[in-house]
Amino acid sequence: MPERQLHLGYMHWLNGTHWGGWRHPDAPTARAFELEYATKALRITEDAKFDFFFLGDTLAGDIAAEQWITTHNTGRLEPFTLASQLALNSSKIGLVVTAHPTFYEPYILARLTASLDHLSGGRLAWNVVLGASDLAARNFSLPDLGGAARYERADEFIHVVQRLWDSIEEGAYLQDKKTGHYVDETKIHRLDWQGTHFQVAGTLPLERPPQGHVPLLYAGASELSRELTAKWADINFTGPATPRESIAFNADVRQRAERLRGRVDPIFFLPGITPLIGDTRAEAVELYEELNTLLPYDDDIVEGDRDESYWSGPEGARIRASSFPLPKGARSVRSLTERVGVDLRALGIDGRVEPGTAQRFNGYGHRLLTALAERTGRTPDNGGVRVRDLLGAAIAGNFPLVIGTAGQVADTLIDWFDQGAAEGFNVSTPFLWEQLERFTGEVVPILQERGVYRTEYTADTFRGHFGLDIPPNSFTTADRQEERSA
Repeated sequence: MPERQLHLGYMHWLNGTHWGGWRHPDAPTARAFELEYATKALRITEDAKFDFFFLGDTLAGDIAAEQWITTHNTGRLEPFTLASQLALNSSKIGLVVTAHPTFYEPYILARLTASLDHLSGGRLAWNVVLGASDLAARNFSLPDLGGAARYERADEFIHVVQRLWDSIEEGAYLQDKKTGHYVDETKIHRLDWQGTHFQVAGTLPLERPPQGHVPLLYAGASELSRELTAKWADINFTGPATPRESIAFNADVRQRAERLRGRVDPIFFLPGITPLIGDTRAEAVELYEELNTLLPYDDDIVEGDRDESYWSGPEGARIRASSFPLPKGARSVRSLTERVGVDLRALGIDGRVEPGTAQRFNGYGHRLLTALAERTGRTPDNGGVRVRDLLGAAIAGNFPLVIGTAGQVADTLIDWFDQGAAEGFNVSTPFLWEQLERFTGEVVPILQERGVYRTEYTADTFRGHFGLDIPPNSFTTADRQEERSA
Protein backbone atom coordinates (compact mmCIF):
# COMPACT_ATOMS: atom_id res chain seq x y z
CA MET A 1 0.00 0.00 0.00
CA PRO A 2 1.31 3.52 -0.75
CA GLU A 3 2.28 5.68 2.23
CA ARG A 4 -0.38 8.32 1.53
CA GLN A 5 -3.87 6.99 2.18
CA LEU A 6 -7.24 8.61 1.60
CA HIS A 7 -9.37 9.25 4.71
CA LEU A 8 -13.15 8.94 4.97
CA GLY A 9 -15.53 10.27 7.58
CA TYR A 10 -19.29 9.77 7.65
CA MET A 11 -21.54 12.75 8.40
CA HIS A 12 -24.58 11.22 10.08
CA TRP A 13 -27.67 13.17 9.06
CA LEU A 14 -30.87 11.62 10.30
CA ASN A 15 -32.56 11.63 6.88
CA GLY A 16 -29.63 12.40 4.61
CA THR A 17 -28.64 15.76 3.19
CA HIS A 18 -31.18 16.15 0.40
CA TRP A 19 -34.14 18.03 1.81
CA GLY A 20 -36.62 15.88 -0.09
CA GLY A 21 -34.77 12.60 0.56
CA TRP A 22 -36.86 11.51 3.54
CA ARG A 23 -39.92 11.38 1.28
CA HIS A 24 -38.36 8.90 -1.14
CA PRO A 25 -40.30 5.59 -1.15
CA ASP A 26 -37.16 3.64 -0.17
CA ALA A 27 -36.19 5.97 2.67
CA PRO A 28 -37.01 4.87 6.23
CA THR A 29 -39.24 6.82 8.53
CA ALA A 30 -36.37 7.67 10.84
CA ARG A 31 -36.71 6.72 14.46
CA ALA A 32 -34.50 9.55 15.57
CA PHE A 33 -34.52 8.63 19.24
CA GLU A 34 -33.79 4.91 18.94
CA LEU A 35 -30.20 3.78 19.37
CA GLU A 36 -30.49 1.12 16.70
CA TYR A 37 -30.98 3.73 13.98
CA ALA A 38 -27.61 5.37 14.58
CA THR A 39 -25.84 2.07 15.31
CA LYS A 40 -26.95 0.70 11.96
CA ALA A 41 -25.11 3.53 10.22
CA LEU A 42 -22.19 3.03 12.63
CA ARG A 43 -21.85 -0.65 11.73
CA ILE A 44 -22.03 0.05 8.00
CA THR A 45 -19.28 2.66 8.16
CA GLU A 46 -17.02 0.80 10.60
CA ASP A 47 -17.26 -2.31 8.41
CA ALA A 48 -16.08 -0.08 5.55
CA LYS A 49 -13.09 1.05 7.70
CA PHE A 50 -14.12 4.72 7.87
CA ASP A 51 -11.88 6.96 9.96
CA PHE A 52 -14.74 8.52 11.88
CA PHE A 53 -18.49 8.78 12.50
CA PHE A 54 -19.49 12.44 12.68
CA LEU A 55 -22.34 13.72 14.86
CA GLY A 56 -23.19 17.20 13.67
CA ASP A 57 -25.38 19.36 15.84
CA THR A 58 -27.34 22.59 15.72
CA LEU A 59 -28.92 23.89 18.87
CA ALA A 60 -32.66 23.97 19.16
CA GLY A 61 -34.30 26.59 17.00
CA ASP A 62 -37.65 26.84 15.23
CA ILE A 63 -38.54 23.16 14.93
CA ALA A 64 -41.74 23.84 13.00
CA ALA A 65 -39.86 25.85 10.37
CA GLU A 66 -37.02 23.31 10.17
CA GLN A 67 -39.37 20.61 8.87
CA TRP A 68 -39.41 22.46 5.54
CA ILE A 69 -35.61 22.70 5.36
CA THR A 70 -33.79 19.73 6.80
CA THR A 71 -35.82 17.41 8.98
CA HIS A 72 -32.57 16.30 10.59
CA ASN A 73 -32.67 19.42 12.75
CA THR A 74 -36.08 18.53 14.13
CA GLY A 75 -34.85 15.35 15.84
CA ARG A 76 -31.31 15.33 17.22
CA LEU A 77 -30.14 13.44 20.25
CA GLU A 78 -27.56 15.23 22.37
CA PRO A 79 -24.22 14.26 20.75
CA PHE A 80 -22.19 13.36 23.87
CA THR A 81 -24.96 11.09 25.10
CA LEU A 82 -25.29 9.38 21.74
CA ALA A 83 -21.51 9.11 21.24
CA SER A 84 -21.15 7.36 24.61
CA GLN A 85 -23.55 4.68 23.39
CA LEU A 86 -21.89 4.44 19.98
CA ALA A 87 -18.54 3.92 21.72
CA LEU A 88 -19.98 0.80 23.33
CA ASN A 89 -21.16 -0.47 19.95
CA SER A 90 -17.86 -0.01 18.06
CA SER A 91 -14.18 -0.67 18.55
CA LYS A 92 -12.10 1.16 15.93
CA ILE A 93 -13.96 3.99 14.23
CA GLY A 94 -13.45 7.53 15.53
CA LEU A 95 -16.37 9.43 17.05
CA VAL A 96 -16.84 13.16 16.44
CA VAL A 97 -19.04 15.22 18.76
CA THR A 98 -20.10 18.77 17.96
CA ALA A 99 -20.09 21.47 20.64
CA HIS A 100 -20.46 25.24 20.42
CA PRO A 101 -18.06 27.22 22.66
CA THR A 102 -20.65 29.98 23.05
CA PHE A 103 -23.05 27.65 24.86
CA TYR A 104 -20.62 25.70 27.06
CA GLU A 105 -18.18 26.53 29.82
CA PRO A 106 -14.60 25.34 29.17
CA TYR A 107 -14.49 23.22 32.33
CA ILE A 108 -17.66 21.32 31.45
CA LEU A 109 -16.57 20.74 27.85
CA ALA A 110 -13.06 19.66 28.90
CA ARG A 111 -14.48 17.16 31.38
CA LEU A 112 -17.02 15.75 28.92
CA THR A 113 -14.47 15.27 26.15
CA ALA A 114 -11.74 13.88 28.41
CA SER A 115 -14.19 11.41 29.97
CA LEU A 116 -15.48 10.20 26.62
CA ASP A 117 -11.96 9.93 25.20
CA HIS A 118 -11.10 7.61 28.10
CA LEU A 119 -14.29 5.56 27.76
CA SER A 120 -13.89 5.17 23.99
CA GLY A 121 -10.23 4.19 24.21
CA GLY A 122 -8.98 7.36 22.56
CA ARG A 123 -11.45 7.55 19.69
CA LEU A 124 -13.04 10.95 20.34
CA ALA A 125 -12.74 14.19 18.35
CA TRP A 126 -14.41 17.56 18.90
CA ASN A 127 -16.05 19.48 16.06
CA VAL A 128 -15.94 23.18 16.96
CA VAL A 129 -18.94 25.02 15.54
CA LEU A 130 -19.57 28.76 15.77
CA GLY A 131 -22.93 29.31 14.09
CA ALA A 132 -24.87 32.32 15.37
CA SER A 133 -28.57 31.99 16.15
CA ASP A 134 -30.61 34.46 18.14
CA LEU A 135 -33.25 31.83 18.94
CA ALA A 136 -30.68 29.29 20.14
CA ALA A 137 -28.91 31.94 22.21
CA ARG A 138 -32.17 32.80 23.98
CA ASN A 139 -32.31 29.21 25.26
CA PHE A 140 -29.17 30.06 27.22
CA SER A 141 -30.18 33.52 28.46
CA LEU A 142 -27.73 35.04 25.98
CA PRO A 143 -27.92 37.54 23.12
CA ASP A 144 -27.14 36.42 19.57
CA LEU A 145 -23.34 36.34 19.71
CA GLY A 146 -22.49 36.93 16.07
CA GLY A 147 -19.48 38.55 14.47
CA ALA A 148 -15.92 38.56 15.76
CA ALA A 149 -16.92 38.20 19.43
CA ARG A 150 -17.74 34.50 19.12
CA TYR A 151 -14.36 33.81 17.48
CA GLU A 152 -12.52 35.66 20.23
CA ARG A 153 -14.44 33.66 22.83
CA ALA A 154 -13.75 30.39 20.97
CA ASP A 155 -10.03 31.12 20.76
CA GLU A 156 -9.74 31.57 24.52
CA PHE A 157 -12.15 28.67 25.11
CA ILE A 158 -10.03 26.18 23.15
CA HIS A 159 -6.84 27.31 24.86
CA VAL A 160 -8.38 26.84 28.31
CA VAL A 161 -9.80 23.42 27.39
CA GLN A 162 -6.42 22.17 26.21
CA ARG A 163 -4.77 23.42 29.40
CA LEU A 164 -7.42 21.60 31.42
CA TRP A 165 -6.72 18.38 29.53
CA ASP A 166 -3.06 18.84 30.54
CA SER A 167 -3.78 19.66 34.18
CA ILE A 168 -3.01 16.15 35.50
CA GLU A 169 0.17 14.66 34.08
CA GLU A 170 0.79 11.04 33.22
CA GLY A 171 1.79 9.07 36.30
CA ALA A 172 0.02 11.41 38.72
CA TYR A 173 -2.17 8.64 40.16
CA LEU A 174 0.26 6.75 42.42
CA GLN A 175 -2.32 4.83 44.45
CA ASP A 176 0.53 3.80 46.73
CA LYS A 177 -1.01 1.76 49.56
CA LYS A 178 2.24 1.63 51.49
CA THR A 179 2.86 5.38 51.70
CA GLY A 180 -0.77 6.46 51.53
CA HIS A 181 -0.10 8.75 48.59
CA TYR A 182 -2.98 8.47 46.17
CA VAL A 183 -1.62 11.16 43.84
CA ASP A 184 1.70 12.83 43.13
CA GLU A 185 1.08 16.48 43.96
CA THR A 186 3.92 17.62 41.69
CA LYS A 187 2.04 16.34 38.67
CA ILE A 188 -1.25 18.06 39.43
CA HIS A 189 -1.64 21.63 38.16
CA ARG A 190 -4.04 24.49 38.65
CA LEU A 191 -4.66 26.85 35.77
CA ASP A 192 -5.74 29.89 37.77
CA TRP A 193 -6.80 31.28 34.41
CA GLN A 194 -7.93 34.90 34.39
CA GLY A 195 -8.87 35.78 30.83
CA THR A 196 -11.15 38.11 28.90
CA HIS A 197 -14.08 35.69 28.79
CA PHE A 198 -13.27 33.02 31.39
CA GLN A 199 -11.92 32.64 34.89
CA VAL A 200 -11.06 29.00 35.54
CA ALA A 201 -9.22 27.71 38.61
CA GLY A 202 -8.64 24.38 36.97
CA THR A 203 -7.59 20.79 37.40
CA LEU A 204 -9.80 18.11 35.93
CA PRO A 205 -10.45 15.18 38.28
CA LEU A 206 -9.16 12.57 35.86
CA GLU A 207 -6.06 11.57 33.96
CA ARG A 208 -5.07 13.35 30.79
CA PRO A 209 -7.08 12.01 27.81
CA PRO A 210 -5.50 9.01 26.07
CA GLN A 211 -4.92 11.21 23.01
CA GLY A 212 -3.42 14.00 25.11
CA HIS A 213 -5.49 16.59 23.31
CA VAL A 214 -8.74 15.43 21.74
CA PRO A 215 -8.38 16.25 18.00
CA LEU A 216 -10.26 19.31 16.74
CA LEU A 217 -12.33 19.58 13.57
CA TYR A 218 -13.64 22.78 12.04
CA ALA A 219 -15.48 23.94 8.92
CA GLY A 220 -15.55 27.44 7.51
CA ALA A 221 -13.86 29.52 4.83
CA SER A 222 -14.23 33.11 6.07
CA GLU A 223 -11.19 35.11 7.16
CA LEU A 224 -11.87 34.43 10.85
CA SER A 225 -12.60 30.76 10.15
CA ARG A 226 -9.31 30.34 8.30
CA GLU A 227 -7.48 31.82 11.26
CA LEU A 228 -9.26 29.51 13.71
CA THR A 229 -8.53 26.43 11.58
CA ALA A 230 -4.91 27.48 11.18
CA LYS A 231 -4.39 28.00 14.91
CA TRP A 232 -6.23 25.03 16.37
CA ALA A 233 -7.68 22.46 13.97
CA ASP A 234 -6.34 19.05 13.03
CA ILE A 235 -9.00 18.52 10.36
CA ASN A 236 -10.97 20.97 8.21
CA PHE A 237 -14.01 19.84 6.26
CA THR A 238 -14.96 22.98 4.33
CA GLY A 239 -16.23 22.18 0.84
CA PRO A 240 -14.59 24.21 -1.97
CA ALA A 241 -16.34 23.74 -5.31
CA THR A 242 -13.33 22.74 -7.42
CA PRO A 243 -9.93 21.11 -6.89
CA ARG A 244 -8.22 24.39 -7.81
CA GLU A 245 -10.19 26.30 -5.16
CA SER A 246 -9.48 23.58 -2.62
CA ILE A 247 -5.73 23.58 -3.31
CA ALA A 248 -5.61 27.35 -2.89
CA PHE A 249 -7.65 27.22 0.32
CA ASN A 250 -5.51 24.45 1.81
CA ALA A 251 -2.26 26.25 0.98
CA ASP A 252 -3.54 29.49 2.51
CA VAL A 253 -4.57 27.79 5.77
CA ARG A 254 -1.29 25.89 6.04
CA GLN A 255 0.70 29.10 5.63
CA ARG A 256 -1.37 30.74 8.35
CA ALA A 257 -0.87 27.69 10.58
CA GLU A 258 2.91 27.89 10.34
CA ARG A 259 2.75 31.57 11.28
CA LEU A 260 0.35 31.07 14.19
CA ARG A 261 1.82 27.86 15.59
CA GLY A 262 5.48 28.58 14.87
CA ARG A 263 5.93 25.10 13.42
CA VAL A 264 4.65 22.88 10.61
CA ASP A 265 1.83 20.68 11.88
CA PRO A 266 -0.22 18.31 9.74
CA ILE A 267 -3.70 19.61 8.92
CA PHE A 268 -6.01 17.29 7.03
CA PHE A 269 -8.52 18.74 4.57
CA LEU A 270 -11.59 16.55 4.09
CA PRO A 271 -14.17 18.42 1.97
CA GLY A 272 -17.78 17.42 2.49
CA ILE A 273 -19.38 15.49 -0.38
CA THR A 274 -22.72 13.83 -1.04
CA PRO A 275 -22.40 10.96 -3.54
CA LEU A 276 -25.51 9.99 -5.49
CA ILE A 277 -24.93 6.63 -7.16
CA GLY A 278 -26.71 4.81 -9.96
CA ASP A 279 -25.96 1.84 -12.22
CA THR A 280 -25.47 4.41 -14.98
CA ARG A 281 -24.84 8.15 -14.98
CA ALA A 282 -28.31 8.66 -16.47
CA GLU A 283 -29.89 6.62 -13.68
CA ALA A 284 -28.08 8.68 -11.03
CA VAL A 285 -29.25 11.93 -12.65
CA GLU A 286 -32.80 10.58 -12.79
CA LEU A 287 -32.65 9.83 -9.06
CA TYR A 288 -31.39 13.36 -8.33
CA GLU A 289 -34.28 14.83 -10.30
CA GLU A 290 -36.73 12.51 -8.55
CA LEU A 291 -35.51 13.77 -5.18
CA ASN A 292 -36.04 17.35 -6.34
CA THR A 293 -39.69 16.59 -7.10
CA LEU A 294 -40.08 15.63 -3.43
CA LEU A 295 -39.06 19.07 -2.18
CA PRO A 296 -41.84 21.16 -0.56
CA TYR A 297 -42.77 23.97 -2.99
CA ASP A 298 -45.20 26.89 -2.75
CA ASP A 299 -48.83 25.97 -3.34
CA ASP A 300 -48.80 28.21 -6.40
CA ILE A 301 -45.57 26.97 -7.91
CA VAL A 302 -45.46 29.66 -10.61
CA GLU A 303 -46.68 32.90 -9.00
CA GLY A 304 -45.81 31.88 -5.47
CA ASP A 305 -47.57 32.36 -2.16
CA ARG A 306 -46.37 35.92 -1.48
CA ASP A 307 -47.91 39.19 -2.59
CA GLU A 308 -46.15 42.18 -4.13
CA SER A 309 -45.67 43.91 -0.78
CA TYR A 310 -43.49 40.99 0.31
CA TRP A 311 -41.17 41.32 -2.68
CA SER A 312 -40.95 45.09 -2.34
CA GLY A 313 -40.16 44.85 1.37
CA PRO A 314 -37.08 43.83 3.41
CA GLU A 315 -37.83 40.07 3.31
CA GLY A 316 -37.92 40.07 -0.48
CA ALA A 317 -34.72 42.08 -0.59
CA ARG A 318 -32.98 39.55 1.69
CA ILE A 319 -33.99 36.65 -0.52
CA ARG A 320 -32.79 38.43 -3.66
CA ALA A 321 -29.42 39.16 -2.10
CA SER A 322 -28.88 35.72 -0.58
CA SER A 323 -27.35 32.62 -2.13
CA PHE A 324 -28.76 30.35 0.58
CA PRO A 325 -31.45 27.84 -0.44
CA LEU A 326 -34.87 29.35 -1.05
CA PRO A 327 -36.98 29.13 2.14
CA LYS A 328 -40.47 27.70 2.53
CA GLY A 329 -43.00 30.29 1.43
CA ALA A 330 -40.65 31.53 -1.29
CA ARG A 331 -40.26 28.45 -3.46
CA SER A 332 -41.78 29.28 -6.80
CA VAL A 333 -40.88 30.47 -10.27
CA ARG A 334 -41.50 33.99 -8.95
CA SER A 335 -38.89 33.42 -6.22
CA LEU A 336 -36.46 32.03 -8.79
CA THR A 337 -37.12 35.07 -10.97
CA GLU A 338 -36.15 37.38 -8.12
CA ARG A 339 -32.95 35.39 -7.58
CA VAL A 340 -31.65 35.08 -11.16
CA GLY A 341 -32.70 38.56 -12.28
CA VAL A 342 -34.81 37.43 -15.28
CA ASP A 343 -38.60 36.92 -15.27
CA LEU A 344 -39.24 33.23 -15.99
CA ARG A 345 -42.93 33.06 -15.08
CA ALA A 346 -44.15 33.08 -18.69
CA LEU A 347 -42.25 29.81 -19.22
CA GLY A 348 -44.13 28.04 -16.45
CA ILE A 349 -42.56 25.31 -14.35
CA ASP A 350 -41.85 22.99 -17.30
CA GLY A 351 -40.65 25.57 -19.82
CA ARG A 352 -37.12 25.36 -21.20
CA VAL A 353 -34.61 28.16 -20.72
CA GLU A 354 -33.18 29.29 -24.05
CA PRO A 355 -29.51 30.33 -24.38
CA GLY A 356 -30.46 33.98 -24.91
CA THR A 357 -32.50 34.03 -21.72
CA ALA A 358 -29.73 32.33 -19.76
CA GLN A 359 -27.20 34.89 -20.93
CA ARG A 360 -29.20 37.61 -19.13
CA PHE A 361 -28.96 35.83 -15.77
CA ASN A 362 -27.09 37.53 -12.97
CA GLY A 363 -24.09 35.99 -11.18
CA TYR A 364 -26.22 33.78 -8.97
CA GLY A 365 -28.14 32.51 -11.98
CA HIS A 366 -24.94 31.60 -13.82
CA ARG A 367 -23.65 29.74 -10.76
CA LEU A 368 -26.92 27.83 -10.68
CA LEU A 369 -26.51 26.92 -14.36
CA THR A 370 -22.94 25.75 -13.74
CA ALA A 371 -24.01 23.56 -10.82
CA LEU A 372 -26.85 22.09 -12.88
CA ALA A 373 -24.52 21.30 -15.79
CA GLU A 374 -22.08 19.53 -13.45
CA ARG A 375 -24.82 17.55 -11.75
CA THR A 376 -26.98 16.58 -14.71
CA GLY A 377 -25.30 17.60 -17.96
CA ARG A 378 -28.26 19.88 -18.72
CA THR A 379 -27.36 23.22 -20.32
CA PRO A 380 -29.30 25.89 -22.22
CA ASP A 381 -27.23 25.11 -25.31
CA ASN A 382 -28.31 21.46 -25.40
CA GLY A 383 -31.93 22.42 -24.65
CA GLY A 384 -31.95 20.54 -21.38
CA VAL A 385 -32.55 23.23 -18.78
CA ARG A 386 -36.12 23.39 -17.54
CA VAL A 387 -37.34 25.98 -15.08
CA ARG A 388 -38.10 23.20 -12.60
CA ASP A 389 -34.45 22.08 -12.76
CA LEU A 390 -33.26 25.52 -11.71
CA LEU A 391 -35.91 25.87 -9.01
CA GLY A 392 -35.06 22.46 -7.53
CA ALA A 393 -31.36 23.34 -7.45
CA ALA A 394 -32.14 26.69 -5.79
CA ILE A 395 -34.09 24.93 -3.02
CA ALA A 396 -32.03 21.76 -2.50
CA GLY A 397 -28.96 23.74 -1.48
CA ASN A 398 -25.29 23.77 -2.25
CA PHE A 399 -24.18 20.40 -0.92
CA PRO A 400 -21.33 19.27 -3.18
CA LEU A 401 -23.02 16.41 -5.01
CA VAL A 402 -21.05 13.80 -6.95
CA ILE A 403 -23.57 12.14 -9.27
CA GLY A 404 -22.76 9.06 -11.33
CA THR A 405 -21.83 5.40 -11.19
CA ALA A 406 -19.74 3.98 -8.37
CA GLY A 407 -16.73 4.07 -10.68
CA GLN A 408 -17.32 7.70 -11.61
CA VAL A 409 -17.70 8.70 -7.97
CA ALA A 410 -14.49 6.85 -7.08
CA ASP A 411 -12.67 8.53 -10.00
CA THR A 412 -13.76 11.96 -8.74
CA LEU A 413 -12.52 11.26 -5.21
CA ILE A 414 -9.20 9.90 -6.44
CA ASP A 415 -8.74 12.85 -8.80
CA TRP A 416 -9.09 15.33 -5.91
CA PHE A 417 -6.81 13.16 -3.78
CA ASP A 418 -4.11 12.80 -6.45
CA GLN A 419 -4.10 16.54 -7.14
CA GLY A 420 -3.56 17.30 -3.45
CA ALA A 421 -6.93 19.05 -3.24
CA ALA A 422 -8.04 16.77 -0.39
CA GLU A 423 -6.63 14.20 2.02
CA GLY A 424 -10.02 12.55 2.04
CA PHE A 425 -13.71 13.34 2.35
CA ASN A 426 -16.45 13.81 4.92
CA VAL A 427 -19.14 11.74 3.23
CA SER A 428 -22.86 12.27 3.64
CA THR A 429 -25.69 10.56 1.82
CA PRO A 430 -28.75 12.12 0.13
CA PHE A 431 -31.04 9.66 1.91
CA LEU A 432 -30.84 6.38 3.83
CA TRP A 433 -30.21 3.53 3.57
CA GLU A 434 -29.69 2.55 -0.03
CA GLN A 435 -27.24 5.30 -0.96
CA LEU A 436 -25.01 4.77 2.09
CA GLU A 437 -24.89 1.05 1.39
CA ARG A 438 -24.03 1.67 -2.26
CA PHE A 439 -21.15 3.95 -1.32
CA THR A 440 -19.68 1.55 1.23
CA GLY A 441 -20.42 -1.55 -0.86
CA GLU A 442 -19.46 -0.25 -4.32
CA VAL A 443 -17.27 2.86 -4.10
CA VAL A 444 -15.09 1.83 -1.16
CA PRO A 445 -13.99 -1.47 -2.80
CA ILE A 446 -12.87 0.49 -5.87
CA LEU A 447 -10.81 2.83 -3.69
CA GLN A 448 -9.28 -0.22 -2.01
CA GLU A 449 -8.51 -1.90 -5.34
CA ARG A 450 -6.86 1.30 -6.53
CA GLY A 451 -4.60 1.20 -3.45
CA VAL A 452 -5.60 4.54 -1.95
CA TYR A 453 -7.75 3.30 0.92
CA ARG A 454 -7.19 0.84 3.75
CA THR A 455 -8.60 -2.67 3.73
CA GLU A 456 -8.10 -3.04 7.50
CA TYR A 457 -7.67 -0.68 10.41
CA THR A 458 -4.05 -0.19 11.43
CA ALA A 459 -4.73 1.88 14.57
CA ASP A 460 -7.17 1.99 17.46
CA THR A 461 -7.45 5.74 18.09
CA PHE A 462 -8.63 8.80 16.20
CA ARG A 463 -5.11 10.23 16.17
CA GLY A 464 -3.78 6.86 15.11
CA HIS A 465 -6.01 6.75 12.03
CA PHE A 466 -4.46 10.03 10.87
CA GLY A 467 -0.93 9.38 12.10
CA LEU A 468 -1.13 12.35 14.49
CA ASP A 469 1.31 12.40 17.38
CA ILE A 470 0.13 12.93 20.95
CA PRO A 471 1.06 16.54 21.77
CA PRO A 472 3.36 17.15 24.75
CA ASN A 473 1.79 18.22 28.01
CA SER A 474 2.04 22.01 28.24
CA PHE A 475 2.74 21.92 31.99
CA THR A 476 5.52 19.37 31.61
CA THR A 477 7.02 21.38 28.77
CA ALA A 478 6.87 24.57 30.84
CA ASP A 479 8.55 22.85 33.82
CA ARG A 480 11.38 21.63 31.61
CA GLN A 481 11.86 25.08 30.14
CA GLU A 482 12.08 26.53 33.66
CA GLU A 483 14.65 23.88 34.64
CA ARG A 484 16.80 24.66 31.60
CA SER A 485 16.69 28.40 32.31
CA ALA A 486 17.51 27.97 36.03
